[in-house]
This record gives sequence, structure tokens and C-alpha cells, in this order.
Amino acid sequence: MIVVYGGSFDPPHLGHFRIVETILSKITSVSKIWIVPNAISPFKKSKSLSADDIWELCKLTFQSLLGEKVLLSDVEIKDQKISYTFDTVAKIKENHPKETIGLCIGEDSLTGLHQWYRFEELNSILSSFFVLRRHTPSPLPLTFPSLEIQNKSEVLDNELWDISSSRIRNDRDLEYAKQWMNPNALRYLADKGWF
Repeated sequence: MIVVYGGSFDPPHLGHFRIVETILSKITSVSKIWIVPNAISPFKKSKSLSADDIWELCKLTFQSLLGEKVLLSDVEIKDQKISYTFDTVAKIKENHPKETIGLCIGEDSLTGLHQWYRFEELNSILSSFFVLRRHTPSPLPLTFPSLEIQNKSEVLDNELWDISSSRIRNDRDLEYAKQWMNPNALRYLADKGWF
């Protein structure tokens, strides 16, 4: 199974890194993880970093995980247009027709899934949703938009991390960023005068 893990990664942080580690340790059927930074999110107005900067920061952040099983894909970020999960998943399925595909999402995305671009078609391509806890500690149940989605979802009992890209981006607090960013990625931003 190919597991797609996409996001804005504006900037990428160690929470993102730990999510990939969680996928590797909890999903036994995973053959590959595709980390897919987007160019423009349909849910966010703009980014603080350029596509080139995000790409470089992702390479630095995920460097120790990248290899045969974990891939960093530029399928969205190179297009410089709004990135829709359906388009990406359809492209992956077209290129890997024999593989099943799972999508890693945060629990905060569950309620709005039906509003995603071409969701019904996306849902028909995906064999699984892997849901990461963001706010609800285990073993508390999560609320799913439908029984169908719940039945094809696996909730990953991941650690809850008090970290967000928006806090790093908005506060520009070097001490906070030191706790939550890869040192090489942090240096990259510091060299650009970001802090």
C-alpha cells in the first residue's frame, strides 16, 4: 500500500517527522509513504515561504527517513497551482494501478471531508484513511462524517504533540523553533533571516 501524506509544510517541523515515523510503525501494510508538500492549499490563503524554500526544508526535515520506503514527491509543489488531493491520488493510482492507496489525514479534517474537491471519486480510489489524532487523546472515540468513512478508517494511536507550523510561522520564536524543527532546517531559515 502507498500511503499519501500531504500538507502545506509551511514550515515542516518535527511533528511532521514523527507522523511519518508513526505511519511506518503502525501501518504494517505500507510499502511506500509519499510525503507530498502542496503548492497552494485550497484551505489556506497564502504561504509564508516560497515553494523552493518549502521543498528544501522538507528535504532537510525528512532526510534521515528518505529512501526506498519514504519518498518526497514534488507532484504538487512543482505545479504552482491549487493542489487537490484527488488529482494527486488519481495520478499516483494511474502510475501504480496494482497498488492500494491510503491517505493520512488529521482528525480535524474528518468533518470537512465531504467538501473536498471530487471527494466521492477520491473516496472510490482510496482503500483506507489513516487518521492521526490532533486533539483527542486515545482511547476517546473520534467523530466520523459517515459510517462508510469510519469503516475504511484506521485511527493511529499517535502521541499528541503541542506543535503547529502556524505557531512557528507567526511567532518566529527561535527558542520554540529550536524545540520543534530539524537543526538543519532551522539553520536554513535562520540564514534567510527568518527569525
